[in-house]
Amino acid sequence: MVKFGAVTDVHHADKGKDLTEYMERFVLDMNWNFHPDFVIELGDFYGGASATKEDLRRIDRVFKRCKAPKYYVFGNVDSWSDGGKRGFKETVGIDYSWHSFDVRDFHFIILDGAWTEEGRSISPENPGNAQLPPVYLRLKDGIRFTTPNDPIGHVGHIPNRDLQRLKKDLSATRKKTIIFCHYPINLGPYSHRLDNEAEVVEIFERSGKVIAVFAGHHPRSRYREDNGIHYFTLQGMGQNCKRFGSYAKVTVTKDKIIVDGEVEQASYVIHYNK
Repeated sequence: MVKFGAVTDVHHADKGKDLTEYMERFVLDMNWNFHPDFVIELGDFYGGASATKEDLRRIDRVFKRCKAPKYYVFGNVDSWSDGGKRGFKETVGIDYSWHSFDVRDFHFIILDGAWTEEGRSISPENPGNAQLPPVYLRLKDGIRFTTPNDPIGHVGHIPNRDLQRLKKDLSATRKKTIIFCHYPINLGPYSHRLDNEAEVVEIFERSGKVIAVFAGHHPRSRYREDNGIHYFTLQGMGQNCKRFGSYAKVTVTKDKIIVDGEVEQASYVIHYNK
């Protein structure tokens, strides 16, 4: 069994929002009640046109009070805000954007989907506003194109080097695997997904090891099962919500995925067979 706490789309300091109080509630629940093996934030931790690295420092100081190991996923807003990806890494003290690790019988992979196209990471100089429609999307459920009615700059991409790394990582493990990515995969609005989603999902399915994928970005509670893989998007702590503060407490056993949602996050008990 493994347990982890997950929060997404905190959006601290976005348009002046202060999410420290809600992050403190998350930390207290993790430390005093849930006692997870690790905690993870799934991207868009902070940011916006007026946000600074000091804003990131402030919300991260609270997050770091979690006693469990802490992991970070790059979102689009993290990547184009003050300092970009390099500034984010330096501020929170990590050296990765793509990462994998094991906890007992389970393997975990963090993907960096904050790219606009091959070779072009999202950054302060490339925030995604050049993604003008029609953007060509190779989705699991078919080919789509963004339209003038869709928001600009919300499509992600996994670079080829990371696709190859994903294949090698999955082939090297014998453990059941859970994926984390800021961008929804195989569910949610097509305008917020990866433009090469079909290739990513094919790698998941061919491995026979991926049991679940957790994401944010269009952060509303969603769930879909497809070919034995369980796809989730989580409710945002500070975005797309009527009430701030949502997060998930996830327990994975040898045959179940249990999502215990707080505030507006939905709860699920999912049986799987891998």
